[in-house]
Amino acid sequence: MDRKQETSGDLLSEVISLIDANKLLELRELIEEYHIMDILDIIENLDEAMQIKMFEVLPLDMAAAIFEESDSDFFISVLSKIDVEHTKNILELMSLGDMAGILNKIDEKEREKIINLLSEEDAKDVKELLFYDEDTAGGTMTTGYIAVNKDMTALQAIDHMREEAEEAETIYYIYVVDDKEKLVGVLSLRELIIARDKSIIGDLMSENLVSVYVDEDREEAVRLVSKYNLVTIPVIDRQGVLKGIITVDDIIDVMEEEATEDMYKIAGSSEHERGLSENEHITIKEQVMSSIRGRTPWLIISLIGGFISTMIFYNFGDVLNPTYAPLVFFIPLVIGMGGNTGTQSASVTVINISSNKDLDYGNVLREFLVGLMTGLICSIITGIAIFMFTKTFDITFVVSIAVFINMALGATLGALLPVILNKIDADPTTISAPIISTVLDITGLVVYFTIATILLSKIAL
Repeated sequence: MDRKQETSGDLLSEVISLIDANKLLELRELIEEYHIMDILDIIENLDEAMQIKMFEVLPLDMAAAIFEESDSDFFISVLSKIDVEHTKNILELMSLGDMAGILNKIDEKEREKIINLLSEEDAKDVKELLFYDEDTAGGTMTTGYIAVNKDMTALQAIDHMREEAEEAETIYYIYVVDDKEKLVGVLSLRELIIARDKSIIGDLMSENLVSVYVDEDREEAVRLVSKYNLVTIPVIDRQGVLKGIITVDDIIDVMEEEATEDMYKIAGSSEHERGLSENEHITIKEQVMSSIRGRTPWLIISLIGGFISTMIFYNFGDVLNPTYAPLVFFIPLVIGMGGNTGTQSASVTVINISSNKDLDYGNVLREFLVGLMTGLICSIITGIAIFMFTKTFDITFVVSIAVFINMALGATLGALLPVILNKIDADPTTISAPIISTVLDITGLVVYFTIATILLSKIAL
């Protein structure tokens, strides 16, 4: 057990002891010394009655912060047991963006109950955030930002900022809008503070800003934040009206979620399987059923590919006369090398696409050249090994050439398919390992037996 686990265990024991002894003042003083995430870990390991007691003791801002970091099941479970007025006070301090993210994951009936507890203004903002798809910039943004009019003076802007700061997610950047609420510039807090009181914001602001459209994929926001090293990025509609901001902590969450989702797709499953596997309360039955749902479609595709491969094998049966029967022994080698090369190439291409949306067909050429060189190396090694094993030049030549061509072809297809999907605005990660393997198994067999038919017939002559 590491030090963090020991500390967490000691804190949990101490919290339980204080709750049992009803020493609520001491409990509050204790938990105020710890980070929000540490407190959330503790609360999740308490029974229901103690969880409610903890939220009665927690300062409102800390309770709100804990809910922002919690999952939807915990959020609904605890809120449903807390006094209504206390719930309203906590919700009032929550980030509307984080709240909308949680509400997106619960059923409509529970969602309405929560929204009805909000103030009229907050309810309107949350409903607007819920309007956008979860995977878009609009579904990730928060409305907790500070915007000032370009015609304000620096002093007026500072006064306005003081009024709005409590509701803002961050005040490092102040966004500048015109009379129609269109985003026209950005100003750092430092620039605003050191400016003369009568300076006009329009003269102080920078018009060279980076933004993302509200209906764009949230991965575009990740790319821009990463490229320009931003702390926040503004979100605008197609008319240029400022709708919200995405902060760097939300960007980190998106990066983690997208990376995990892509890995599950590449593996031939679904991100839903990962979500259930991380749920501590999930049953074995639910987890097994989730895995079956996520993996079966890809496996069925692989199965169909297997039948196609069998038909190819059957139609090339004439090649496998007794003289060349050893060719069968090397089928796994030939198609395996092509499949491995294709999977490597596809994985690298998907990673490159995630960091560079404008990736072009130059990447395909690069992977083709890599496939040629690695194929040449492996085919030479293959040829030497097979000749030592069979002492037969014909079979050695066929298998070596097949390995070379399949590896070059595998690298090319592995890079080409994700790029094509990206160009047509489809998700390149849908070219998962099972799909690549199936396609290359089929092409590998065709290449292998075609080469065998052509070369062996010429050798026989």
